[in-house]
Amino acid sequence: MSRVATGTATYLYCLVQRKRSPLPGRAPRGLPATGPLRALPAGGDLWLVVADAPLDRYGAEPLERGLRDLEWVSACALAHEAVVERMAKTATTVPVKLFTLFSSDARAIAHVAGLQPALARVIARIAGRQEWGVRVSLDEATARRKTAERARRASSAVTSGTKFLLLKKAERQAVRDAMERGRTEVDSVFEALAGLAADARRRPPDTVDGGARLLLDAAFLVEPKKLTRFKTAARRVAARLSEDGYALTLSGPWPAYNFVGGLG
Repeated sequence: MSRVATGTATYLYCLVQRKRSPLPGRAPRGLPATGPLRALPAGGDLWLVVADAPLDRYGAEPLERGLRDLEWVSACALAHEAVVERMAKTATTVPVKLFTLFSSDARAIAHVAGLQPALARVIARIAGRQEWGVRVSLDEATARRKTAERARRASSAVTSGTKFLLLKKAERQAVRDAMERGRTEVDSVFEALAGLAADARRRPPDTVDGGARLLLDAAFLVEPKKLTRFKTAARRVAARLSEDGYALTLSGPWPAYNFVGGLG
């Protein structure tokens, strides 16, 4: 009897390269209403980490309705990420996208088999490496304040009326100048950190909450032997950028979501 006939589909979290089953003694719970995690052998030392997903919750129509519930989607995303992160702590792990479902275990295994040799190239790229994220943002209020302070010092010898006009002009120009400098600055930041990484990706930046503008959103694939140098370089850059109202945020380690290409 097929799994569809029994009312379940196979939910795929990730692929793991390991000689023995990758499931830890106490595995994460996984997505809401799904069954316990299972490891499916997929040939050689490759395993699929999966779970049974009830079709009344994860079939096409229920899933389409669920996608309109941001709270539910967020809970699923966090649960998915928790599983992938646990696997990535012990072995080379290829994460897959949220809500990757198959009608049966056999279909999941066949799908992965069809990804060769692209899958082999991805595993070779990420094996033994960690993903780290770097974001550079501009706090507009801080940029205005710092520019106004510099203008105030520079105009200390002029009359009060002229000084007022100079300060107002400086404040209006502050964010525009900072953004222009920032675009050039983040290019050099990206190149410097990419030089310490095995691979690097830039994503289109967008506005961040709290009045800050995101100028750089990048991911770096870092080898453990270069991690200390990478972090030191990031901290050095962060200290330099903070003088002009920029903030650099370093996060990680993460599973290599940004380096698995179409497999993720």
